[in-house]
Amino acid sequence: MEKKEVKQFIDLIKETDIEELQWESGDFKISLKRGEVSNPSAVKKKAQEEVPVKEKKYLSVKSPMVGTFYKAQSSDHPPLVMEGNHIVPGQKIAVIEAMKINKDVVSNVEGKIVKILVENGQPVEYGQELFLVEPKA
Repeated sequence: MEKKEVKQFIDLIKETDIEELQWESGDFKISLKRGEVSNPSAVKKKAQEEVPVKEKKYLSVKSPMVGTFYKAQSSDHPPLVMEGNHIVPGQKIAVIEAMKINKDVVSNVEGKIVKILVENGQPVEYGQELFLVEPKA
């Protein structure tokens, strides 16, 4: 395993809320474990913080990590949400997959999904806007 690949594992731990990662490939084994975080809820909230976009009446839900965006839990399941659906805080609205690890995208705002900004199976970056939401009045 190359230094670059080890760095990718470290970045994955840093960019997600994964606590521990173990990987084996042939004779190579790696085990990474996250240290104590002083305020994990603040870190999690920051990753999905909604911010005003061009039209001030909409909020955005952002990607909590780098990976591939999926609208459904798996290919044989229907989309978790669609444009026009009402969402509430804590509701799972999408999945981001990186290195065969799935991370739920969870809403932290109540309102109506106005637009899904990425296509199913599209790569996304950390902090990239995924959904535009019209907040409940």
